[in-house]
Amino acid sequence: MRNIKPIVQVMNLFSLVRINAAKTRVEEFGMTSSVLTRIISSIMYNDNIVLDKNNVVPDPTKPVLNIYIASDFGFCSTYNQVVSNKIKETKDAYKIIIGKKIVYNDDKTVMKLSKENFYEDLPMIKDFLVKAVNNRDYSQINIFYNHYYNYSRSDFTSLQVFPVEYNEEAKEDVDFLVETDIVSFINNLIAYYVCYQLEICEVFSWASENVIRNTMTASSLKKIDELESIERVKAIREQREKSLKKNIENSKKVIFTDYEELV
Repeated sequence: MRNIKPIVQVMNLFSLVRINAAKTRVEEFGMTSSVLTRIISSIMYNDNIVLDKNNVVPDPTKPVLNIYIASDFGFCSTYNQVVSNKIKETKDAYKIIIGKKIVYNDDKTVMKLSKENFYEDLPMIKDFLVKAVNNRDYSQINIFYNHYYNYSRSDFTSLQVFPVEYNEEAKEDVDFLVETDIVSFINNLIAYYVCYQLEICEVFSWASENVIRNTMTASSLKKIDELESIERVKAIREQREKSLKKNIENSKKVIFTDYEELV
């Protein structure tokens, strides 16, 4: 027990540090995400741009692509089980699975990556998503991940990142000078948005899994303290019983000696 407690204490501390780091990154990413959506919407609804909306919306007959973000680390088995269950529920969709502890694999799994190497593999993921968006390979792209809210709450949820939900209220009376293929420009902007949202979800997931780990390690430390307290009480009781037994034996010897002297 004494050997385990320091390890759990270190894990608990690291989880708190990671939550703080992720929280800062989430705040930075979140603002940019809303700006990107507004930029895309303002271009889509600009009166001066002749844009065939059919060229930038997906084909509803195409399959769905789901991206699942799990965890590589211990103390997150419950979260990984939720991810595994969701993958099985949506097995008809094409899949990108991020998290080496997820063992699921089928002919619709287009990519399996470890969470630990996410940023090393991100260029490869981006290339795949950019081609998928530009070629309209999928009717929908969703990200399933654990969303961080605060130090005590995180929930498994999903986010549809394609097609982008445009906001007509973002329409602005601004003239645009277009010197390139506007449809290609919009497609690449949407692809950038999808990749950016994936990074945001990964950060939220990173924060969330550390919330889970912090909760688990805090609970483990509490249990360890309880067991240590029980062991201390047990040790004190055993010591008292030992002392009492010794005192009884000494008393017997004294009584026996006094009896022999009298005889």
